[in-house]
This record gives sequence, structure tokens and C-alpha cells, in this order.
Amino acid sequence: ITPPEHLQMGMVGQLYVRPRQNRVPSGTTVYSALQAQQSDLRTACNPSADILCTTNLPPSNSFAQGNDPITNQPYKFAYNDGDGSTAYEVEYPLQIHGFDPNFHFVGMTFNPEAFVDMKDKYFLLNGRSYPDTVQPGPLATQSSDGLMHYSQPLPSIINIPAGGKALLRISDLDVTEYQTLASLGIPMKVIGINAKLLRDQEGNNMYYNTNSITLGGGESLDVILDASNTNLYPKGSVFYLYTPNLDHLSNDAENFGGLMTEVHIN
Repeated sequence: ITPPEHLQMGMVGQLYVRPRQNRVPSGTTVYSALQAQQSDLRTACNPSADILCTTNLPPSNSFAQGNDPITNQPYKFAYNDGDGSTAYEVEYPLQIHGFDPNFHFVGMTFNPEAFVDMKDKYFLLNGRSYPDTVQPGPLATQSSDGLMHYSQPLPSIINIPAGGKALLRISDLDVTEYQTLASLGIPMKVIGINAKLLRDQEGNNMYYNTNSITLGGGESLDVILDASNTNLYPKGSVFYLYTPNLDHLSNDAENFGGLMTEVHIN
């Protein structure tokens, strides 16, 4: 996304809305493609002259080239970072959501919904609560017509190849409260917030490692789970991504569910 395109879309100040990722000519590295972008006045990034474009070239090209030895496929990057620091093997979207059955029940009657009384009781990842989050394939439910109807096609189980990294694109659709996700075992490296790469005006990466992230409605984070150390994360290991808000680990009146999924090292 170039600054002129941003002005047309009215998104001044958010350079990385949806970056052009993994789209460089065959045989060209991300770094050299970024250098070519800098030589074009239409796409050049000069932080000293352009307040809309604050992401400079990284200091050096320090990442491996060719195919990823784990997947035997070309390297993938969360952003056109230029230094390979956002490389990953697998990518998963995670959308957090809360559901208030009482609010929706009132909405089916002639009474107006009272938004002030809205209180989420059913917490979802990609439209599912644990243990449905780890079931592969779409969910099937028998409806009032006696037929099976498929819904919620996207599970939330995270499968990382041994020695690999997983990119999580996490977004929050809540309207009543903040949500927290914690990683038990594998630390999370936050590389982007609200679709913007965490990098300062000098090209220094501002990534940080954490065990939990907190989002409000409409916010998003780009997180990498780094399982490249096979001694710490051997094949066959199972870890958990869950909310430390214990009242969110239930499916309304049923215990042991809610905002949780599993991370498998395959």
C-alpha cells in the first residue's frame, strides 16, 4: 500500500493496512525488492521527509534465501520486512468474539435490546468454544428441519511443523470488554499491531516477546509462535493458547470450555 493509495482511502497514518507480502519476482529477495521500491518516487519511504511513511530499510539483509528447509517451499513473511525477521512456516487467523445469549433472546421478541445490560457469557475463537476449537473441518448441527447444516468452517487448532514458526493473525470483535490470550509454553513474539509492522523510523525492529496479549474490540495483533528449538518443543508436544480470565473459560453455564485452543508440534 503506497501513501497516495492511503490518501485515496482516507487511512492517513496507517501505512501497513494490508501490505504486499510474498509478491516479489522470482529470483528476487525481499530486501532487493524493497531497495527497488525505495528507488521509485511513487513508493519510496523517506521518514525524514514523509510523515506518512515511517518504515525505513532495515540496516542489513541478514536472512536466509532460497527454500525453507522445513517446508521445502519459498520462505513466507508476515510483512515485506527486508530482513526476514517476520518469516514463518504456517499461518492461522484467530478471531476473538463474545456472545450474550440473553441479549439475543430478547432480540427475538418484541422487546428492544438493552445494550447497557449486555454481558458476554459464551466466548469464541473463530466462532467456536473449546473443545470445538480443536475439531478439524466444519461443525454440523441438526436444525429444526431435521437436516444437518454445516457452520463455523474454520477450526482454531494450531499445527506447527517441528522446528518451525507459526504466524497468528489475531483480531478481536468484542463489543463489551477486553480479551486476553496467553500462551502456555511457547512465548509469543509480537511483530505488528493494528496491521502495522513494529519498526521505528531508523529501521530498528521493535518486536517484543510476551506470554499474553490483550486486545479491545476492533484491534488486531500479528504474533509469531517460535518453536524452532526442538529441544524445548519436540515433535508430539501439545501446548495451550487460552485466556487467563477464568470466567471466560466456560461455555455459558457449562464449565471447561470457552476461549482456549491447542498448539500441536507435528
